[in-house]
Amino acid sequence: MPPKLLADENIPWPLIRLLRNMGLDILWIPETNYRGISDDEVINLANRTERMILTRDSDYLKPSLRRGVRHGVLYVAEPIRKDNVRKIAENTIRALEAMRQRRLLALVTSVMIELYPLSCSIQ
Repeated sequence: MPPKLLADENIPWPLIRLLRNMGLDILWIPETNYRGISDDEVINLANRTERMILTRDSDYLKPSLRRGVRHGVLYVAEPIRKDNVRKIAENTIRALEAMRQRRLLALVTSVMIELYPLSCSIQ
């Protein structure tokens, strides 16, 4: 069963569309009644729906915020533009494949993927 994602409001539609076309099940907050919810509410929604969080919000780099995350976080660590969106989508898929242990933090860019335990500090 492919992993399910909860995409934060800061993830643009072109990346959502590409990832869905690649077969991912994505709940995108702008398509729900949950627009404008807090980070804690995003975490609660992800936990309730058994989804990993896909975000550009650097608050998710703080171990104190990630403490409540059950399924993992994919943080897109660079701006998403027309010229890099496909590579970011491909690296997001690669990160998900590498995240066999679900409780990880993945930093994704157009050129790299880094995986960390959710409890670690990121500089």
